[in-house]
Amino acid sequence: MLNHLCKYIKKTIEVLSIIGIILIMIFTAYEVSIREIFGKPTIWTNEITSYMLVWFGMFSILYAYIKKAHVSVDLVYRKFNAGLQKILDLTNEILTFIFAIFVLIYGFKYLWLGYSRGWRHFGMLDVPMSYTRVAIPITGFLLALFVLLSIYEKIRKVSSESNS
Repeated sequence: MLNHLCKYIKKTIEVLSIIGIILIMIFTAYEVSIREIFGKPTIWTNEITSYMLVWFGMFSILYAYIKKAHVSVDLVYRKFNAGLQKILDLTNEILTFIFAIFVLIYGFKYLWLGYSRGWRHFGMLDVPMSYTRVAIPITGFLLALFVLLSIYEKIRKVSSESNS
């Protein structure tokens, strides 16, 4: 059940990230075109794309983790035997989990600080900062969840290999 839910969340993040980045590109191209053709910039595109960039930038972190697409240098790693590589992979996952917990906790503190003080984005739309800042603890929570599942799978795989 949890695996099915995570697959659904992963697919949703993937689709939302792709749509979001495409919309950011379209809005930015629209802004540049209108400014060049009519000589008058639009007011809303910069604000909307900034808000979207926060959300989809955070979701893209999750997407990259899910696809194992973060930049890595494995020049030395590849020279180690499979057993040491598994230990290093597990250590990496544990450190990533700790990082995700920090993102969750401090993201929530930042969200609460902005919400409790009534911080707002400056601009025509006058959007509360909490609308965009909530993306940080959500990302921390989902990253922690995905990392925990990855750690569980790695431990389960190692234990099943040792039992064989």
